Amino acid sequence: MKPGTLYIIATPIGNLEDITRRAIKILSETVDTVFCEDTRQTRKLLVRYQITARTESLHAHSSELKITRAIDLLKKGSSVAYLTDSGTPGLSDPGAKLVSRARDSGLNVCPIPGASALTSLVSVSGYQGKNIMFAGFLSKKGNKRKNELKKLGKFEGLIVLYESPYRIKKLLNAIHETFPKQRVIVAREMSKIHEEFLSYSGDDFESFLDSVTEKGEFTVAIFNDLPHLT
Repeated sequence: MKPGTLYIIATPIGNLEDITRRAIKILSETVDTVFCEDTRQTRKLLVRYQITARTESLHAHSSELKITRAIDLLKKGSSVAYLTDSGTPGLSDPGAKLVSRARDSGLNVCPIPGASALTSLVSVSGYQGKNIMFAGFLSKKGNKRKNELKKLGKFEGLIVLYESPYRIKKLLNAIHETFPKQRVIVAREMSKIHEEFLSYSGDDFESFLDSVTEKGEFTVAIFNDLPHLT
C-alpha cells in the first residue's frame, strides 16, 4: 500500500479569503483527516468553504500518541493535513514535531504555501537588507526574555517576534531597554478589521507605548542595523 502525504497547509491569519485555491482543493478532495491546533478555529474555515474533512486536535499539550496516530494514518495510505490556528504551520506551533516524525518515517511531506504573519510584516516594513531573524515567541519570564533579547542583539538585520496582547507592553519595554535607538514596527491584527501598523524609534517610545491597544495578535519587527547599547 502506498503511504499517504502529509500536507502542511497555510491558512489565513485573519481574513478568511486569504487562502489559496490549491489549499481549498486539497482540503476538499485529497485529505481524509485534518489535524489542527484548535478544531473550533479550523472548523470556521472549513465551514466557510464547505469542506467536510474530519478534524482532530494536535496542539502543544497533545501527547505523543496523537502524533503517532497521524503517522499511522499516513502509513496506512490516508493523506493528512496539518493546520495551525492561523498562518503557515511549523513556526511556533506543533507542526514542526509532526513533520520531523513524518520525515523520520520516510513519509512524503508537501508544503502548501500561503499566508504568514512573518512574511506579511516583512513585506510592509520597508526593510531593504537580506538578513532576517525570526525568533517567534520569547520567554514569558522577564529575566529570561531580557537575556534572549541580548543574544538577539548580536544579530545585524531585521528581527521578527510574535507576542500575545497580554504581554505586548512587557515585550516592548524589554525591547526598548535592549535596543534603545532602533526603529521598531508593531503590527496588530493583520488582515483583520482592526489592522494597525505602528512604529517608533528612540525618544518616541513613551508616547508610542501609550498608543498600543492591548488586543489582538501582534508581530514585532526590530531594525537592528544601528549601533546600540545592551
